[in-house]
Amino acid sequence: MRRLLLVGLAAGACACGGPRQAVLVDNDLRRFPRLSDSAAQRQAQEALRAVQEKVDRGELPQIRFEFDKDAILPESYPTLDQIALILRSDDRLKLFIRAHADAVGTDAYNLDLSERRAKSVKTYLAKRGVPPPTMFFKGFGESAPIADNETDAGRAKNRRVEFRVTTRDWNSVY
Repeated sequence: MRRLLLVGLAAGACACGGPRQAVLVDNDLRRFPRLSDSAAQRQAQEALRAVQEKVDRGELPQIRFEFDKDAILPESYPTLDQIALILRSDDRLKLFIRAHADAVGTDAYNLDLSERRAKSVKTYLAKRGVPPPTMFFKGFGESAPIADNETDAGRAKNRRVEFRVTTRDWNSVY
């Protein structure tokens, strides 16, 4: 396993002057430029989109919970593990976890349930090595449906967890 080291190059150490971008160096002293914040964010968003496409194709399981609870079903772990891998790839990445519910039950109950489910996802990802301060979670209850709540299929689509990634400071985002 190769370990990457961050090497900062001081501008004064080079006769050509000017600011230098930090580079990553592996054990064989090969250099890899560190991605800019926006490039790292874009790369992570693409990786999350690829995970979602695998879920949509049935190659990865949807994130599911026990009925009327915030306990994540074990069948969801491979998908969450892929998300944890993405987040561990760059220490600048921050994740916003958004959980939603269907319209069965009261507004207050669904808001609380979605909040607890979002927190469960954060806890799982933290156990997989994602630093807790890099994650923010929020439950939206039944306030943002993507399908008709009058059908079983529609309600199933509305019970979901969404992810947004950023490299920006939390205070500048929310």
